[in-house]
Amino acid sequence: MNPKEFYLDIEVWRSGCWIVWPVNRKQAEDWINAKFPSNEPHEIASLDTAQAVTLKYHPFFIFLTEWKFDAENVAVLTHECIHVANHILERCGVKEKESCDEALAYLVGYLVESFLKALTKKN
Repeated sequence: MNPKEFYLDIEVWRSGCWIVWPVNRKQAEDWINAKFPSNEPHEIASLDTAQAVTLKYHPFFIFLTEWKFDAENVAVLTHECIHVANHILERCGVKEKESCDEALAYLVGYLVESFLKALTKKN
């Protein structure tokens, strides 16, 4: 069975992120290498032991090994969205003051909400 995929265009930050699920390491590597061919194939060794991984490319990628709408999986998704949001802000040169992380909070909220809509959409 082919994994599901969703691309989120994040226009305001001139960025985007793919989310692909459910995949094991081989499926994730096959998906990214077919979608984005390169002279150096992508290897995603961390998916051998992790529930999810974020790849810091442009666009960004989140691979989930499973998806069920429950507290644990929403926590894993949120964790990965924090990585993506930090990478986007870093790429755009945004450095928030120590006591103000509103850009990060709003971006994480947007990512989680958008991905949850895609992940829970009935086909």
